[in-house]
This record gives sequence, structure tokens and C-alpha cells, in this order.
Amino acid sequence: MIKSSLVRDCSKLLSFAKPYWKLMALAIASMIVYTAVSGIQISMIKPIIDKFLAGETKTTAQLPIIDINQTTQDRPETFSIERLKKQALQKVQFIGKLKERATRSFTSIGIVMLLMSPVIFVSAYFQQYLRSRVMWSVVVDIRNKVCDHLIPQPLIFFENRKSGDLISRLTNDIAITQSGINILFDEILLQPMKLICGLCLAFYFSWKLSLLTLIALPIIILPVFTMGKKIKKHGKGGLKHLSDLTDALREMFAGIRIVKAFKMESEESREIHEISERFFQRNIKMVKAKSLNTSSAEFIYTIILALIIIFGGFVLTAKKITPGELCGFITAIGFMVIIAVKKLAKSYANLQESLAGVNRVFELFTIKSTITDAPNAITLEKIEKGIRFNNVSFSYDGSKDFILKDINLTIHKGEVVAIVGESGAGKSSLINLILRFYDPVIGSVEIDGTDIRNIKSESLLEQAAIVTQQTFLFNRSLKENILYGRKNATIEEVWAAARAANIHDFIMELPKGYDTVVGELGVKLSGGQRQRIAIARAILKNSPLLLLDEATSSLDYESEKLVQDALNNLIAGRTTIIVAHRLSTIQHCDRIIVVKNGRIVETGNHKSLMQGEGEYKRTYQLHLDVIKS
Repeated sequence: MIKSSLVRDCSKLLSFAKPYWKLMALAIASMIVYTAVSGIQISMIKPIIDKFLAGETKTTAQLPIIDINQTTQDRPETFSIERLKKQALQKVQFIGKLKERATRSFTSIGIVMLLMSPVIFVSAYFQQYLRSRVMWSVVVDIRNKVCDHLIPQPLIFFENRKSGDLISRLTNDIAITQSGINILFDEILLQPMKLICGLCLAFYFSWKLSLLTLIALPIIILPVFTMGKKIKKHGKGGLKHLSDLTDALREMFAGIRIVKAFKMESEESREIHEISERFFQRNIKMVKAKSLNTSSAEFIYTIILALIIIFGGFVLTAKKITPGELCGFITAIGFMVIIAVKKLAKSYANLQESLAGVNRVFELFTIKSTITDAPNAITLEKIEKGIRFNNVSFSYDGSKDFILKDINLTIHKGEVVAIVGESGAGKSSLINLILRFYDPVIGSVEIDGTDIRNIKSESLLEQAAIVTQQTFLFNRSLKENILYGRKNATIEEVWAAARAANIHDFIMELPKGYDTVVGELGVKLSGGQRQRIAIARAILKNSPLLLLDEATSSLDYESEKLVQDALNNLIAGRTTIIVAHRLSTIQHCDRIIVVKNGRIVETGNHKSLMQGEGEYKRTYQLHLDVIKS
């Protein structure tokens, strides 16, 4: 189970490295060269120690010339098995003579080491550089893919999730994932090569001692796998508490004015402390598992190394191994095999911790958007006839507890329609359905007779501009916020839109004018100023369908009149839907739709509705009483 889970999780990460397989191949080739040359260096220990103990400190004046043909017969020979054997023997003898020549003296050994130094430099550089390049490319690709996957999700996805949790997954969890990628592309690739090289050297020096080492290896690996599952479990729990902490901090800073106004600093601080304590306790459990894993491994390593030394001393005394072979064996085991196994054990523990973050990141990829274009969806070039609601019932969670019930409504092209009603009556939900932020549970919304589920969402939104009650501005300049309506607009068009929204003069009075940064959520502007910037943004988009969801609710009455005059010019010739709280702003509308408890209860213009004794007249009179008071 552990093995399959580990392989599956690692495969997810490695799948992102496929576009960089050429770089990875070069990196692996560099690792092989680097490891092999390092092994050759260690193999030089045997002749150095044996010669030193034998007192051979003088260099040979002249090295013999190798004649690779001296073992062959002079007569020509036809192709045969015997000939292949002799050719293989020639190669072995040739390698043996090369080795003898390279290790004949301290000088020759030193020359060989000098010749290997540039190879070590080049291979070490490229294996490190290429691995790191691939690693960072994969990290960037994962973060970009997560963003590309999340942004198209429907509104209900974001409404049902904590923004702090999503931010934590894009920051903290991807940072942990990066650590896992680093382990995979570094230790997990390099250390097995060193382990294999070390074992080959160990067998070269002494096959008997090497067998003892192989018997001990499973004992080393056992505690590693035992603790790995616990480390991953506690690591995932720690990341969950970290996302809770991130969300709590985000919420506290976003509502800091309310926190201070109600003197709730100590309460917020207490909640942060409690979440931090849960995060701490979960991480301590993971630290215990990692510490037990490391200490157990160190204990076993020390015992094995001690046994090797004892047994090695015995075979050395019995003259079954030379001092050089024993030193070379201990060096190969101590500096290659054991260090490689130790690093692999540590890497395995760290990898399990990282895979907790990998799982949380990759969980996001399993989320499928509930609102997608139909396979045969068409592009909406323009609105020819209008919008129609056909027996629409809707709830945000898809249940039968409907917010909108049996809505039948037609809005003709060029018509200005107002939607009024009490808070919670479902007015804004009608706007959301037109833009297909949500789909009806029952019925359909059509444009020019086509169900909007069969219209490409991108082309649908291209036809609409919206101003919402909760105005959102980015922490950018005023110009950039207005340009959000149409990125390729000229500065003159930006100015014209701002004038129409009655905000141009205010902007020009600022020290930096249109280059003034508005602060996070537009905190440097008043509510009315923020809303006029949003109106300018909608005006700049110049779309045939205009949706105003409480667009003038934050304006004072003087500004409201100026903006209303601009809106009157803007809506000319456009299909306009106005969700209004102030009934005085909708008297000019072609039609007024009155919604109550999710149903349409009245329809007409201001004059006809005031002649009756229905919901609209009652609400309008209450509105007038509030103004008079």
C-alpha cells in the first residue's frame, strides 16, 4: 500500500517533467559520469595505502609501453567462439595493464587524479544546474496549471470554499511540493547511483565483507518505511491547520476596522493562538516520527559499521585482505554506501512530508467545473431579440429550496427593465443567471431563442457589462482599474468614460491623476468614488447588454443625479437590466418587475403600478416616507 501510494504520488510530480525530458536525460548522464569518476577516485585508495605501507615512495623513471597484441598469436584467425573469447581476454588484459600503469607510483596516481578533476568539475556543474532548472520549471508549471484550473471554476466553487485555504494551497502547499520535487530530482536520483557505485567498489575490495553489508541493508530500510506513513499523515494534518491559520489571518486583516471598532483585538488574537497551537501540536507529532526515523537509522548504521571494522580486522589479521583493500572497502561503505542510504532515508522521510502538500495541491485538479460550454456551443455575435426566462427555478445548492420559483420573463432588445423587491427576494440571482454564473435547477435562460448553456461563455460575457453593489477595485492605478473594462482602449476613451461616470474631475485633482494607486480593495477612495470608477469601467466596455446591480446605492444624492444622467445616455439603444434599491432611480424604466419571495408578483411601468394597490406602490410609499423623515 505504501509503495503503490508513493509511486502514484511521485508519478504525479514526474508527469510535469515530461516536457523537459531532454534536460533530465543530460542531467542523469552528468550524474552517472560524476558518480563514476568519484568511484574511480575512491578505488585509488587501495594502491596508495598498499604502496605507502610497503615503503614504495619513489616514482618509476619509465613506464612500460602497453602492447595489446602481445597475448595473441601471430597467425591469422577466422571468426569463431574461440576468437571472441581471446578478444574479450585481450580487453581485460588491456584494462588490467592500464590500471597497473595508472597505479604504478604516487606520481601516476596523482596524474590520473589531475586528469579527472576537469571531468568532475564539468559533470558536477551540469548535473546540479540541469536538475535545478527542471525543478524550477516544474514548480512554475504546477502553480500556473493550478491557477488556470481554478480561475474558470464557477462562482459557487469559490463561495463554498475558504479563500484562505485556496491561498494556502497556492503558496504554502506548493512550497512544500517544491521541496518534494527537489528531493526527487536531487537525492532520489543521485543517491541510488552512489549506492550502486559504492557497492560495486565494496565487492571490488572484498566480496565477503560486501555480503555482510548486503545482509544488513534490509535492517536499515525497515524503520524508514515504518515511519514514512506516519510522517505523511501528520504532515497533511499540519498543512490543513496551516490553511486554517492563513484564512484566519486573511479575514482578520480584511476586517481590521471592524475588529478595532468593536475592540475585538484580544478575541482575534486568542483565535489565532488556538489555531497556531493546533498547528504546532500536529507538527510536533511529525517531528517525533522523523526524529525516531533518523535516530533509529543512525543507531543501526553505527552497529553495522562497528561489525564491519571488527570483521575486517579479523580478515586483515588472517592476511585474507590487504590494508589497502580494507581501507578502500571501509571508505566505499562509509563514504558512499552508508551516506547514500542515510540520505535516502532522510529524503524518504522528507518526501513523505512533501507528498502531503502534493496531495493537497493535486486535489484541486480533480475538481471539475459544473458550468462548462456544451460541445456544440455557438458564439454569440450580438443580441438580436432579447432574453427570456422559461419556467426558471433556482437554488444555489441545487436543492428544492428554491430562491427563484417559476420565473417566466421576457426582456426585449433595447428595453430598460428594473427589478425591485425586498432584500433576499432573488433580484441579484436573476442577474447571475443571465451571465451564467449559475445554471437554473429547473427551466432555462435563453438569448435569441438559444439556451445560454449552448452559448460559449466567453462570447456571452463579451456582450455584457456589469456594475455590482459590492464594488471591487484592484490595488492598481485608477487608469488600470478603468481599463479592466477594455484593455485596448485609448487614454482618451478612458477619460470619456470617467467623465460620463462623473469621476474625471476628481481624478485630475489627485497628485498623480490617473496613475494614482487606489490601495487594496480601493481603500483610499470613498464608497461613492469606488462605485463611479466601476461605472466608468462598465461604460468603457461599451457592451450591448448592461447590468446594474444596485449600481447607485453608495452614491450621495448629488452624485447620484449626475451619474444617473450619464447612465441615461449610456443605456440608450442598449438592453439594460437594473436591480434597484432606490425606487426614485427607476421611474424612467420601460418596465418594472416586482419580485417577492422568489416569484414575480407585479409587472408594469411606474405609472401603471402606482395606479394599483400592489407591492410596488406599498414599497414606493415607504421609500418616500424614509426620504421625508
